[in-house]
Amino acid sequence: MSLSKYLQSQEIIKSISGKSPENARSLILDKGLSWLADHPEEAELVRSNLRSLDIPFSDDLVKRIQEHIALHYYEKILPLCGDPEFYYHFLNENVDVSEVHTLKDALEKEKGVLVTAAHFGGVELIVPTLSMFKLPIHPVLRFTTEQFSKVAHKHAEDMEDCGFFGPINFIEIGRQGTVAALDMAAVLRRKELLFSVFDEETDYSTTVKLFGKEISGGAGLDRLLRFANTPVAVFNAFMIRAGINKYTLKFIEIDVTEGNPIQSMFNNLEKIAEENLEQWYFLHEEIPFIPINS
Repeated sequence: MSLSKYLQSQEIIKSISGKSPENARSLILDKGLSWLADHPEEAELVRSNLRSLDIPFSDDLVKRIQEHIALHYYEKILPLCGDPEFYYHFLNENVDVSEVHTLKDALEKEKGVLVTAAHFGGVELIVPTLSMFKLPIHPVLRFTTEQFSKVAHKHAEDMEDCGFFGPINFIEIGRQGTVAALDMAAVLRRKELLFSVFDEETDYSTTVKLFGKEISGGAGLDRLLRFANTPVAVFNAFMIRAGINKYTLKFIEIDVTEGNPIQSMFNNLEKIAEENLEQWYFLHEEIPFIPINS
């Protein structure tokens, strides 16, 4: 069983129901770190990625990276601690949203808005935080099972029904009877907000540099911008953990008229990761390095 499946098991999900965010956070951290201690190969993968990126590290850094990996799963299941009103108050009280006006300004200028995120920090909190402002948001994702899809849609409906959140309209990659690329382009042409990750490898990824190494990334978002053929404001979004249950939502606008927008996204990721390396949980994954002799 992977860490993801373990920390999202029914047993653990039931155990956090009704708990305070502080207690839920402590429980997930304890269980996550205990699981990781029993699977030392997971720490070795982190070390291997750091070596491959020529990033100096210590055992303490590896431990802190693993702590933040566990926190990622805490943030995924945090909404299950209470009802949507509880979740709204948690986000409203704990997330610094002082930069959200940049997205509002772009929408008011009648532009489509593409918000791109990486496997970093409290990324799971970005979409619900933006939906508090009733922005027309369309997250792009791939559900691993039909059951996960149903649960996510039901949770989004409950959030909207409580009155504190706007609608969250999922675009599901690979869903039968749909073409995600067409739906994504349509969102931008309607001058609404599209949310997607940029650091995943897909058939449409391109080669970019990160910490001086060539990797595959971009998930085809450069092609999407060309295909949409409409004015689009593009932003990187980083939900930076700023303390226990405290977050800062940072936006960096990307000039799509100059250079390679995908490389710009990775340049921003590198800068943010350098400042908060322990929060870059992609170090726990198989980074898609480009072979030197390819």
